[in-house]
Amino acid sequence: MAAAAPCRCIVPSIRVPMNLCSPIPCRWLRTEGGHPLSGSWFHQKSRHFQCAVCRRLVTDAGPGLGVCPECLRSRWDEAEPVVETIHRRSRERFDLPPRVPRVPVGVECALCLHRCRMEPRQKGYCGIRQGGEESLRRDGRHRALLSYYHDPIPTNCVADWVCAAGTGSGYPAYSRERGPEVGCYNLAVFFEACNFNCLYCQNWSFKKSARPGGTWTVVEDLLPAVTDRTSCICYFGGDPVPQLPFAIRFSRRALEKRSGSVLRICWETNGSLHPAWIKPMVDLSLRSGGCIKVDLKAWDPHVHKALCGCGNRQVLENFARIAGFVPLRRDPPLLVASTLLVPGYVGEEEIFHLARFIASLDPHIPYALLGFAPQFYLNDFPTTSRSQAEACLEAAQKAGLKRVRLANRHLLH
Repeated sequence: MAAAAPCRCIVPSIRVPMNLCSPIPCRWLRTEGGHPLSGSWFHQKSRHFQCAVCRRLVTDAGPGLGVCPECLRSRWDEAEPVVETIHRRSRERFDLPPRVPRVPVGVECALCLHRCRMEPRQKGYCGIRQGGEESLRRDGRHRALLSYYHDPIPTNCVADWVCAAGTGSGYPAYSRERGPEVGCYNLAVFFEACNFNCLYCQNWSFKKSARPGGTWTVVEDLLPAVTDRTSCICYFGGDPVPQLPFAIRFSRRALEKRSGSVLRICWETNGSLHPAWIKPMVDLSLRSGGCIKVDLKAWDPHVHKALCGCGNRQVLENFARIAGFVPLRRDPPLLVASTLLVPGYVGEEEIFHLARFIASLDPHIPYALLGFAPQFYLNDFPTTSRSQAEACLEAAQKAGLKRVRLANRHLLH
């Protein structure tokens, strides 16, 4: 795959596939106009704002959300209209449905927590499929919107500190080396769709693929990318959930192709899939030595909805279901959790509750805390402070977790 020209956009990216960096014209990345409700995508940076609900001056976050975390938790009825307006406008710019379609007589998609009900020509929340019979049968199942690249190991995987590729864990059954698999590659498959609407998404440029004219890929197109130096396949995005049937179909074909060789199947996901899809996903990772990395965005359901556009009940329930498989293979770990430390919103309190929840399932589940870099609609936020990150690390350990790591330390200030 040919590399795209270097991107000169004003918004930096931590991990964006090379061919995703340039398609969105820089003229779209306007900074004039202040708050995102004014009509521009990216507003001028400010490190404080007045909460739209309580009118309090907030000094530890930018105005991207418009509502302070305290009001999100305690005055949701008043905060919700502000939050919904921001999410609606952020999606309309990409021609994505402003809310989950709920047509009474529509056809239901049962892949994720939304369970969209759509008319024949109406798009679901993720933008991948429509309510017509052909789209439901084909899109995200037999063909997918994706990009891919070969990532040299060791890579910046959120689980590289515990996984087989980064540590040699599970050698020789699940790793080709006793240590990092230097000389091998991860086939990084970036799914260009998501059923969340995270306002801080670092890979937001994939949203343009939901527009008409996106390039579809079938399993046979992707199979040649699995070479003898490919030791793992990782699905991320976006998120693999909206196109999970395709990922499962491709994974099975790839494992058949490389039968007898180490080839791990891994996932980076928001964890919002329909419970019926958990077992086939787990089975692939369990038998191949791969891991399922679930990004737990927040503990409080209202904070979660403000940041991501939806609640987190099914995410937590699914995490608990996956944790039930952990005893079947502990080395390398099957399940890894991560959380982005969003300044002002995801701090010690959120991390303590999330860590306590994880520890109640299994205190040895690895948990990575990630430093925040300003992106997308929250590009007016500061990076995570070092003191806040250390406090969150301590909170996770106090909650009972045995394997906690503070990652992205270079982003801390």
